[in-house]
Amino acid sequence: MITYFMQLNVKLLFVLILFGFIMGQTRHAAIQNFSNKNRSYLILDFFNLVGTPVHEIGHLLFGLIFGYKIDQICLYRTTKKALYSGGTLGFVKMHHENRSFLQKLQGDFGQFFISIGPLLFGPCLIYIISLFLPENVRTLPLSFQQNWTIFFKALQQLQASDIIFLFIFLYIIMGISLNMELSRQDLHLACKGLLFLEVFFLILSGLSVLFHWNLQYGIDILFRWNLLISSIGIISALIANLISLI
Repeated sequence: MITYFMQLNVKLLFVLILFGFIMGQTRHAAIQNFSNKNRSYLILDFFNLVGTPVHEIGHLLFGLIFGYKIDQICLYRTTKKALYSGGTLGFVKMHHENRSFLQKLQGDFGQFFISIGPLLFGPCLIYIISLFLPENVRTLPLSFQQNWTIFFKALQQLQASDIIFLFIFLYIIMGISLNMELSRQDLHLACKGLLFLEVFFLILSGLSVLFHWNLQYGIDILFRWNLLISSIGIISALIANLISLI
């Protein structure tokens, strides 16, 4: 029970929050560096065009799941416009009607998932999109895991249309992963619902022991997936930082 509880906290919760915070700080630094270069905003806007709406939809989706009422939505603003109007590229304003104890419990528990919604929704969307890719493109990650020789052979088998789909998919991955950051407001909101999540992890760990559920496989898959997407996001943000210094 304790083993599952610790793994849920370290491999899932800690990784999500840590990488989300690092990506947020790295991306914020890039925006600050770009602030003195008017044309450089186009680089960020190019990736934000996909990533920012996905980020905000992540907040929106979990808000609706936990019964929040949506007041106002802005899915995308250009970087330059955002800097002149508060610094946010998009936002979702919502509220929860706490008319009963259960509704208050639902609202408080939902705050955590609303705050980290972009970190959960982004990878899920990438996975769903990957299911519709041509077969030659879908097999590339498996080829890469085997060895370099098989991977390069798989690359050579790509058709012209496959290469186009591959670059579009890479653009989507970079755009989404660059926007999988947690702002200070997101972290503050996450802390409010953290206690309820810990209780949920504890109950889940207890039930897994009681009913002999094997959570290890699912935890490991989610852990590797989080590492993959988060690593892409951090690398993309670092590249943006390097470009911003030129």
